[in-house]
Amino acid sequence: MNPWADFRESAKRSLVTYTRFPIWVDWSKPKPSLPPVAFLPWIGLLVGLLSAWPLAVGFLGHELQVLFMLLTAVLITGSFHEDGLMDAADGLVGGWTIETRLQIMKDSSIGSYAAIAIWFALTIKFFLLVRILSESASTYWVITIWLLIHSAARVLPLFIMRNLPYVSSGESKAAKMIDALSLRQLCFAISPGFLLAVVTFGLIGGLVFSVSILGLDKLMRLYLSQKLQGFNGDTLGASEQLAEIVLLLVSLLLLSLVQGVMY
Repeated sequence: MNPWADFRESAKRSLVTYTRFPIWVDWSKPKPSLPPVAFLPWIGLLVGLLSAWPLAVGFLGHELQVLFMLLTAVLITGSFHEDGLMDAADGLVGGWTIETRLQIMKDSSIGSYAAIAIWFALTIKFFLLVRILSESASTYWVITIWLLIHSAARVLPLFIMRNLPYVSSGESKAAKMIDALSLRQLCFAISPGFLLAVVTFGLIGGLVFSVSILGLDKLMRLYLSQKLQGFNGDTLGASEQLAEIVLLLVSLLLLSLVQGVMY
């Protein structure tokens, strides 16, 4: 397979896995040399771009704009990461052993911990985004922050994959997309998020985002090592959702500093 065809095949597999776009992929073909998961932050960039349309409809008001942004992103991804958050909440909090935690995460039913986790996650993101819209001097800030969050939050699962072993209680559909990226592949993956952070908040902002993700990676590894002695697909989805919340908080802080608004 020539390099361009290999690159295109990897991008297609990533797009099919992480979105609901009806693209046909021949999974019998040899695995691309560039792991499809390397495109995850780039997919986030696309999700953010396509779900930013409510910002062009000013009469909606901030609350409805944010609501439709969140809804569009969920529809594009098919709640891929949100589902992981709910399963992980039920399993990690409700299970008493590694085996039972993994089994609970495989159960398709929604428990109380899952309901609580998704309610708080969506509610916190809603209010943070409304606050960002209210405090932003222009729509430009909001669009770049929205793209930045979707791309940068998807970097955290890549770090977890590099630093922890994959665990599962049986066969898993997520296993075929699990890969520990090389340093070069990781640089390709993180480049859109880092560049957006620099464009939006300057070099200091890029460093702050980098430190935030590295700090989250350290905390997640400590927690998952204790709970599972590794990671699975659900915990990767949960980590992405956690990263979105933390990076929205960081964005609001940096925005207030850049615009000279102190709360």
